[in-house]
Amino acid sequence: MLTPMARKAAWLASGSRIIFSAVSERASSFADRFGMKEWGRALGILHDAGKSSEAFQRRLQGSAQHVDHSTAGAKIALDRYGEYGVGRLLAYAVAAHHGGLMNGITSSQGAGSSLTPLEQRLQKEVEPYDAFFDLLGESDLLALPSASELGLPFVPHRKTAPGNNVSARCFSVYVLARMLYSSLVDADYLDTEHFMTPDASQARNDQKRASIPELLEMLQAHLATKSSMDSPVNRARQAVLSDCVAAAEQEPGLFSLTVPTGGGKTLSSLAFALKHAKQYGMDRVIIAIPFTSIVEQTAAVFKSIFGSENILEHHSNYDFSDLDDEEGYAQRLTAQNWDAPIVVTTNVQLFESLFANKPGKSRKVHSIANSVIILDEAQTLPDSLLTLSLAMLEELTFGYGATIVLCTATQPALDMVWPFGSKPREITVHKDSFAEAFGSRVVYETAGVLEKDQLVSQLSECDQVLCVVGTKAEACEIYRELVRQGDKDGMAHGQDPLSAQGYFHLSAAMTPSHRSEVLDQIRQRLKEGKRCVVVSTQLVEAGVDVDFPVVYRELAGIDSLVQAAGRCNREGRNDAGIVRVFEYAIEGERQRTSPWLEKMKDIARSLIDENGGTVSEDLVRPFFEVRYQTEDLDAKGLFARLTDTNIVRSTFKPIPFEQIAIDYRIIDEDTVPLIIPRGADGAKELENLLAAENPAALSMRLQRHSVSVPRWLSREYGQTGAFESIGPFLVLREDRLQDFYRDDVGLVKPGEEEFRPLFF
Repeated sequence: MLTPMARKAAWLASGSRIIFSAVSERASSFADRFGMKEWGRALGILHDAGKSSEAFQRRLQGSAQHVDHSTAGAKIALDRYGEYGVGRLLAYAVAAHHGGLMNGITSSQGAGSSLTPLEQRLQKEVEPYDAFFDLLGESDLLALPSASELGLPFVPHRKTAPGNNVSARCFSVYVLARMLYSSLVDADYLDTEHFMTPDASQARNDQKRASIPELLEMLQAHLATKSSMDSPVNRARQAVLSDCVAAAEQEPGLFSLTVPTGGGKTLSSLAFALKHAKQYGMDRVIIAIPFTSIVEQTAAVFKSIFGSENILEHHSNYDFSDLDDEEGYAQRLTAQNWDAPIVVTTNVQLFESLFANKPGKSRKVHSIANSVIILDEAQTLPDSLLTLSLAMLEELTFGYGATIVLCTATQPALDMVWPFGSKPREITVHKDSFAEAFGSRVVYETAGVLEKDQLVSQLSECDQVLCVVGTKAEACEIYRELVRQGDKDGMAHGQDPLSAQGYFHLSAAMTPSHRSEVLDQIRQRLKEGKRCVVVSTQLVEAGVDVDFPVVYRELAGIDSLVQAAGRCNREGRNDAGIVRVFEYAIEGERQRTSPWLEKMKDIARSLIDENGGTVSEDLVRPFFEVRYQTEDLDAKGLFARLTDTNIVRSTFKPIPFEQIAIDYRIIDEDTVPLIIPRGADGAKELENLLAAENPAALSMRLQRHSVSVPRWLSREYGQTGAFESIGPFLVLREDRLQDFYRDDVGLVKPGEEEFRPLFF
């Protein structure tokens, strides 16, 4: 059997004509999704032109000389198609197909910047590549398209024009370059895989998946088995489903789906997506969700309906080793380019891929074209990146055949901020039935300012209650005081775990694996009618399926208050649940959080005051209107950079691909994961980590057993001696596990390790 290096040499030496034509065919097919077939063909032919040089041929014979084989194709693109427009756009993709999309002229700033700008690359001397032109005459497959075959304009043909201004054209040029680049790098990866790792290529080709029409039939069969018990809530859910099925016949584009929590939007939106995809010949459905825990929950539901082979679950916590070897291998391959009929992923994975510049993360981007994209909890898109994110959504619908569904119970007032003037169509039309079913589920009460002792006392009087606060520190503090109060009242005894007495804490100080365990216990106690007192941060609000008769919510944005209310009387079992909105104080001083959250509180407080001191879901839109008028929705200036008219007027030279990729971060905190070997699964992963030759390769699997902390705090943990470095990871030593990690509150800070739960 040939070694990988020998196989590579044999592959490259077997005939450059075959190599170029294979990549060209793949890239052409991918680019054909968005009407740029000939552009993809040109990129495939040009991408490795430098491999025809004598220096590269010597490298195949064992020479250690480094040979730049990418720049030659970029130079040919300029010579063939001109330094302006088409040639420049092709040059970006060709020069970048191994290292990543670079800036046009200036170097990037910030962590991760490393690429030489395109203009400098084009000026450098490279090995002579005259032999490439000899190859062009060997076959019709290697005939470069003419400039007229590539055609004009330089942007995809739009179904709906966002405006004819130059700024819109600039952004279109940027997205087109991203799509072409993705088509090329995925074609190149797949072709290399075919020759270098034929087993992987065969496994990819052997995957058996259902078609979109078949998936729609599976979903319809599943929905037919759902409970038909007549109740206001079930009637409303059926109305949501009916609206989604009817709207699926409308032309592709931008939609909104506004459904109260508990309204069945997960399966109803999927029914829209599959029927819409079938009707318009679309390739896949992508569901993007802001929180990993909800991705896992949603993917599990879909796998139970369609089978795991038809669902790609792609996020940082997903461990493909949970599957059997063959299935896990196939899923890992699918995650590289999203070649699956249904993809369930995170907002981070979707949006950061759309703006990424590295080949590995970019290769899936062309698969997003001609897809239905459901954005669950659409209100969570970060304000500072909102303009750029919305522009990308618009461009996907204008030029790439995508349909976008903005799905949430608290629909943001986006109609006032779409950069290119889009007007999404609302899917739900039977809103009267929603008011009947969901409008009376909860009663909002404003509890004013509550001192810690008052809050704890009120929570202690409830048999089942959820309290949601704004910070991890507050959640831990209130939980601990509840435990102490419970001991005083004789509600917890002996050495029983706190969870056995109905006390629970949830926050990001706990590992995802730990939180999942706690949520399972909470749901079971609620189902059995047992005492269940939970103190949590806002991570419990969006998409977490729990149902409490009483919810306390610390003041926050109106959208957060309404989302918290979605955990109260969710199924309408009680006449009305109670949602008490309060402000948290210690010794008369209101507790403050981050500046941004305090601003959201101020807006909410003002609106509630204007509404006679009453919280109402009618305040959601006014809240977003004020928020968007007062926040900088392009705080990093990324949209401004990409719509700078110089991009078009100066022949695309200054497109800052690398800088945009560095600066577009949905989670903008400088954090470090601490690995916690808790429980049997955590201990097993620690064993795997200690035995691994390449510890970094386990990063995805370890995410479920980690807690993210600010980098400055990680240094404090490192100084305690309780954590040790293993490869790139900081790992809590097993003999210090009980000191720094609690089964009730998770990770504790240095200096707090002496605290012991009263009933552990």
